[in-house]
Amino acid sequence: MRALARPAARAPAVIAFLLCSIVAHLVALRGASVSGWLAPPPRESAQVTVELIVPAPPAAAPPVASAAAPARPKPAPRARPRATPRAVPAPAEAAAAAPVVMAPAASFADSDPFGAMLDLADGDALPAGATDAAAQDDAAATTGSPTGASPGAATPAQHADEQGVAVAAAAATTTPAAPLAEAPIVVTPQSGTVHYRVHYGDPLDGNVVATLEQSFEIGPQHYRLHSEGRAQGLVSWFYRGSLVQDSVGTVSAAGLAPSNYHERRGDRPPRSATIDTVQGEVIFGSGRRREAPQGVQDRLSVVVQLALLRQSRPAQFEPGATIRLSMLGNSSVEPVDWSVIGEETVNTDAGAVRALRLNRPGAGDDPAIDVWLALDERIVPVRMRVTERSGRALDQVLASQ
Repeated sequence: MRALARPAARAPAVIAFLLCSIVAHLVALRGASVSGWLAPPPRESAQVTVELIVPAPPAAAPPVASAAAPARPKPAPRARPRATPRAVPAPAEAAAAAPVVMAPAASFADSDPFGAMLDLADGDALPAGATDAAAQDDAAATTGSPTGASPGAATPAQHADEQGVAVAAAAATTTPAAPLAEAPIVVTPQSGTVHYRVHYGDPLDGNVVATLEQSFEIGPQHYRLHSEGRAQGLVSWFYRGSLVQDSVGTVSAAGLAPSNYHERRGDRPPRSATIDTVQGEVIFGSGRRREAPQGVQDRLSVVVQLALLRQSRPAQFEPGATIRLSMLGNSSVEPVDWSVIGEETVNTDAGAVRALRLNRPGAGDDPAIDVWLALDERIVPVRMRVTERSGRALDQVLASQ
């Protein structure tokens, strides 16, 4: 019985040994020591943060009252005159207010005050484009539409600049400069008759193609001018009839003011124009009406008006100056600029005459025109020359007075 009891008593010890052996092998396989399994777990260490340099808290924003002054101090507000807003004109009103630039006429006969001289040498044929000059004039009157652009939004800087400009403009409008008063035109009552020879080309060549007679009656309040030209020499074989021009009107401190102009060239229908000073318009023989600018002249009165202007306002006739006069055409009213060239000597049948030369440059089909005004008291020119673009010229020189 004892022999059977010993093995049973040793069984726990054997089992304990086996368990220890298994644990030792597991520890060896895992690479850990026995102390690591048996040691108590380490305590969790507390994290400690040490700040060696503590940043200063941000300074509070200073109050607005104690803020530093800006680079450009804002000026104290003051009352500023506001510019009167400009009304945007309607298209029709803008076209009427805009400066009128007249287009060249269809033929030089419409804008050339001395185009009749060319007819004396050309025969009785109408100039090119004369038949449809009225139609083109109506078309020119209805063309063109003014365009406008709406302003965009302005920046604050632009707004300040615009206020400054508006203040300057308002100051300028409050104290306008007084216009210089022009000297009145002195018109001495007189009458007489002068004769001209019309040369084809240079007068020195002696190729006279027509003669021209002009009479004038200048009174205190009214005037009358009459001109009649006839072909001469070979030209008379091709041209029949005469060229007759009449201009009547009033006289004032502004010089001549035509009221009626009449023209007849050979067998052609006569042309006429009436200036209604009350309505401020020109009524042509065809029935067309045009605005009559102040100081408008016809083809016959324009050279006399230039002579009167030179005698009364010599300072305006310095070389290089420009004299602008509105003139009647066949069915239109056009501005004409005369440039002052300078003094020259004109040889006439009565001797050499000192004169002041003026030039109207040619444009398009319009010929260039030169006028020599006597430096004495004569109101009629001593010479006129019409030069076409082709170079052909007719020269009218004083023959007797």
